[in-house]
Amino acid sequence: MMFPPAVEARFPDFADHTDSLVGHGVEFFLASNGTLRPHLNETPYSHKLTWLDFTDTAEKDWSIRDFLNFFNVINGIAFGDRGIPMPQWVMVDLILMPAAALIAGLPQEEFAAMVERSTFRFDTDVKRLLRKVQQDMRNSGYRGPVPVGGYCAAPSAEPGRWVGWSLWSLMPAVGLGKAAKALALSAYRAQKLDGVTQYDNSALKVHTEFGALKILVATVPFHTSPGSFVYQSDLTLPAGGELPEPTFLLDPFDYSRQRAMQKDIEAGRCEFYVLPPGHVRRDGKTYVPILEKELPR
Repeated sequence: MMFPPAVEARFPDFADHTDSLVGHGVEFFLASNGTLRPHLNETPYSHKLTWLDFTDTAEKDWSIRDFLNFFNVINGIAFGDRGIPMPQWVMVDLILMPAAALIAGLPQEEFAAMVERSTFRFDTDVKRLLRKVQQDMRNSGYRGPVPVGGYCAAPSAEPGRWVGWSLWSLMPAVGLGKAAKALALSAYRAQKLDGVTQYDNSALKVHTEFGALKILVATVPFHTSPGSFVYQSDLTLPAGGELPEPTFLLDPFDYSRQRAMQKDIEAGRCEFYVLPPGHVRRDGKTYVPILEKELPR
C-alpha cells in the first residue's frame, strides 16, 4: 500500500487553490533529470506536473535551457537586495542533479500584464528589471512560459529530511508561494524540512502555514543576510490542535536577544518555536511570535 506524502497527510487541502491558479494561466513544472524521475512524485495533490529534464537537447517549441536561465535570473530579482542571486552552477549542482525545482510559469502575455499591473512593494527596481527580462526574451526569440515563482530543496544525509533554500513568488496574495511549497514537498516526499531564513523575511508567513517552526539555531552570523536562523518543520506530526499563545514577541533586528536564545539552545535550557502567522504587527512594528519551552533539567 502506497501512503500519501507526509505533507498531504498532514495538510490535505493545501493545494486546493492550485486549480484556480491554473485557471489564471499558471503552469507548474518539475525540473530535474531522468535518473531521478522514478523517485519523484509527479502528481502531488493529484495535480500533474509538467516534467522538464535539463539534460534534454531534443527540439521543442521552446528552449528548456532558456526557461531555466530565466528562472535563475528572475529568482535573483525576486530576492532583491538580500544579496543571494543563484550562480548557474549552483542550480545545476544543488537542484537539477540531486533533486528538483518546482517552478510556476505564466505565458508571456499574462506575464507582461502582471508586470504592468503589479506594484512589487519589496523592491522599486523589480518592474524595471522584469521589463529588461522581457526585452531579453524578445531579442533571443524565446516563446515559452516565464517563471513567476518556485521552490527548491535538497536532500540531506538523513532519509526523508530535506533542506529548503529558495521560496519565491512574483504573485503575492494569490497563494502561489504556499502552493509551490506544498507541491514541491509532496513531489520530494519529504518528511522533515530544514531551512534557513531571516526573522524579517515575509516568507515566514508561508513557512509557518506548514506548522510552528522549531528553531534549531537561533542566529547564523556566517550567513550573508543578518538575522538568519535555522528552522525545522516536522511534516509527520499530527494535524490540528490549538495554537499556544506566544511567550514573547521578537524584534527581527534584536540580535542580542537572538544570541541569548542561541545560548539557551546550546545549554539545553529551552526550545524555541516561531508560531503562525510568522509576523504580527504591534504599534506600527513587525514582530515574530515566539513560543519558549523550558526543558527539564
